[in-house]
Amino acid sequence: MRTNHFVFLKSLRLPTIVLATVLLLAPGAQAQFYEWSAGPLQASKLSTVAFKGWLPERSEPLRGTLLLIPGRHGDGRGMAGDAAWQGLANEIGFAIIACQFADGDHFLYQGDPQGEVSKCINSAAEHLATESKHPELAKAPLAFWGLSAGSNVSECYCSKFPQRVAAFVSSSGTRGPGGLVPGKAEIPMFFAEGAKDKPEWIKDSLKNIEAGTKLHAPWTLAFQKNEGHGTPLSKAVAIQFLKSAVNMRFTPPAAGGATPSIFKSQLPTFSHPSPSTASAPAQLHKIDLQAGWLGDPETYEVASCGNFKGNKAKAIWLPDEATANAWREYLAQ
Repeated sequence: MRTNHFVFLKSLRLPTIVLATVLLLAPGAQAQFYEWSAGPLQASKLSTVAFKGWLPERSEPLRGTLLLIPGRHGDGRGMAGDAAWQGLANEIGFAIIACQFADGDHFLYQGDPQGEVSKCINSAAEHLATESKHPELAKAPLAFWGLSAGSNVSECYCSKFPQRVAAFVSSSGTRGPGGLVPGKAEIPMFFAEGAKDKPEWIKDSLKNIEAGTKLHAPWTLAFQKNEGHGTPLSKAVAIQFLKSAVNMRFTPPAAGGATPSIFKSQLPTFSHPSPSTASAPAQLHKIDLQAGWLGDPETYEVASCGNFKGNKAKAIWLPDEATANAWREYLAQ
């Protein structure tokens, strides 16, 4: 069966932004891709800043956008077409923006001292909202997956706009969650660290992760003894964590203030924002740690918080049973 391809090029008012929209049409389905350039960024000395957006095959309002950010000077735009990331986005009702930050000072764009890269991410969400005719995305929550430098870019965003971040997954971030600012410890975060990575990066990451866990932050560490920098085996557990954590953030507390248990491998049906309130950002709810699971970092045994028999002071928090099982399988490889 032949698939028709239509490519539209639009020149926008901003001369540095060019959009390419690709519609892949097949019987009963329509997948939408959007590509545009937003560079250069002068303060970060980035000459190449480009994005590729993807929207699930649905007409109703979306809940947010997943940002996929590769390692130093990498081009991650191909991840917008990855079936696994698309499957996640479709399940949680998110769009995807896959990023390229390249040809610049990697210390400046990763550290983002002037907030230029973080503001550019906000502009990317607004741009996709306009071009896709999904205005709810302009101010909707964001979730992040970042690799190495992409993790550092993501955590800088978490520091500058913590109220907007639904969840964050770091793969080999050289400083983990970075420093703490008000609101940052409420973001559910997952850190995939390889024991064979550079010792100084591991030390900095673990120090920052420990600072958050002492404040009872909903943070999950997966310290894989056989991996180095990049943790490629962590993709499955990262996707499961994002599924569960994003769902928890959109689930209001039950009567009496307790967050309902979500010990399920299948996400419940979520509600969409109504068109009349689509421009208002969704409320992200605080995680109830007691609704989650715990894992032993040495034996990889897992159990719900109420049934865990190990040392709770050293245990790793996990959002639910599905994530706990994926965490255990990842560490046992």
